[in-house]
Amino acid sequence: MRLHIEQDGRVRQVTITSGSAPDTVDVHLDEAVLTCDVRDLGQGRLSLRLPDGSMHDVVVETEAMPGHRTVHVQGIRVPTVVSTRVRRGASGSGAVDGPLRIIAPMPGKVVRVAVRPGDTVEARQPVVVIEAMKMENALSAGRAGTVREVLVQEGMSVEAGRPLVVLE
Repeated sequence: MRLHIEQDGRVRQVTITSGSAPDTVDVHLDEAVLTCDVRDLGQGRLSLRLPDGSMHDVVVETEAMPGHRTVHVQGIRVPTVVSTRVRRGASGSGAVDGPLRIIAPMPGKVVRVAVRPGDTVEARQPVVVIEAMKMENALSAGRAGTVREVLVQEGMSVEAGRPLVVLE
């Protein structure tokens, strides 16, 4: 399933596919891929376990306006719009125009940087490995491209949402 979620005017592509283990899904958010255990608790409630072992209760409320949802995660309210709009020039494979940032999906320590500026990468090629809760999480390129910038070094601590690598 591919969704385009608009939050605060920013459109983010989210693709959800079946994971390799039962009750897991792979969530592709921008350039990051997370494998999550998911339990449907009914009535818009989900329980997620992320790769770092953390558990999150999620409640999805459907608003009166079509496509509008409010997602509550750990007490944080996130108004979103599920959009079917696709950026001009995007192909069915999820390609997008312009540079793409690979973002840390969780806080952790950078244990490996597998690319350097100027390297050519293929879609799904691991570029950075972050250790969180004693588990290594390989973050992959969301599409093929050339590494424009590497914004972290091995041994650095990073917060969730920090840009790690920029592809063009």
